[in-house]
Amino acid sequence: MKTGLITSDTYQNHDTGPGHPEQIARVTVINENFKKLNNKNILWKKPSIISDEIIKNTHDTKYVDLVKKSFPSKGFSSLDGDTIISPGSKEATFDAAGSIIAAIDGIQNKEFKNAFCSVRPPGG
Repeated sequence: MKTGLITSDTYQNHDTGPGHPEQIARVTVINENFKKLNNKNILWKKPSIISDEIIKNTHDTKYVDLVKKSFPSKGFSSLDGDTIISPGSKEATFDAAGSIIAAIDGIQNKEFKNAFCSVRPPGG
């Protein structure tokens, strides 16, 4: 049975700045190593498009609205002491969450047995 590997290139636009431990290379290295395996049992998938409805099933509406308004148009911003965001973080965040939905859907639909979401930011 296959394993779904869900990822998109938008993680590269989630810039956390120089020296931050949660950096672009984390997912780049993971994806490159999976590609080297050339394993026919890995099914590469793109994230699902995720709606506000789905997000608001698990997060308070006010929180979702606050986070969506927090992404800067340029430079960096902080959601908290650990979470640095940049203009590209918004799309990466929605793709990360959409990857989880694609993984769940793929397993439920028996497209693959299990899944790994190679995403940034973590917790998307």
